[in-house]
Amino acid sequence: MDIQAMKLLMEIQAIQSVGNTALSDSNTALFNEMLGDVLQSQQANSTTNLTETLGSEHTIMQTGQWPAPQSKYLDAFLYEGATASSPIEQYITDYTGQEAFNNVLAGANRFQDSITKAASTYNLPEKLIAAVMKQESNFNPEVVSTAGAVGLMQLMPGTAKYLGIQNPTDNEQNIMGGAQYLRQMLNQFGQNLETALAAYNAGPGNVKKYNGIPPFKETQNYVRKVLSYYNT
Repeated sequence: MDIQAMKLLMEIQAIQSVGNTALSDSNTALFNEMLGDVLQSQQANSTTNLTETLGSEHTIMQTGQWPAPQSKYLDAFLYEGATASSPIEQYITDYTGQEAFNNVLAGANRFQDSITKAASTYNLPEKLIAAVMKQESNFNPEVVSTAGAVGLMQLMPGTAKYLGIQNPTDNEQNIMGGAQYLRQMLNQFGQNLETALAAYNAGPGNVKKYNGIPPFKETQNYVRKVLSYYNT
């Protein structure tokens, strides 16, 4: 496997890992196995030949076309003889766990005015609204769920009516409605963010029924992902 293949492999793995603070054991094992193949194929080359072969790639990385952490860890991987489990795993943790996550809510930027208004009106952190929006619609206002939830905050028709939202497909009204409902869930469940998010996803009735986050995989994943976006 040549250096281009390795770069592609790393990029794909990094993209897949965005949104997770760590890779699963199976993915890590598979990735390490493929990286081991890369190392074995490169060991046959002398250090001089390897440096000459990778010179242009190293130059590209130094120009900033790749994110700095990727450049740093890929440099270490290529030039310092690191093992397959490090620094690649460290790169995935550092880059996707920090820098990429810092940008994961960037899609909310074009709705910033409405988010700021909703946050101020309902005393919520702007980042929390953006994190819910990310998980609900990935910042796509056209999304309609199979259950009929609409818009950026995925309001159900009944919920929108209950909140007094006249047009839930209007972006600002949708954001305001979602923020209002989230505030209600926080107030109802003692400002506990985890249970409030669970109630936003599964309904307050289910949270009360199970005295906490319901044992629904969808809801458990929902809470985990929103918190991962919010806490980064």
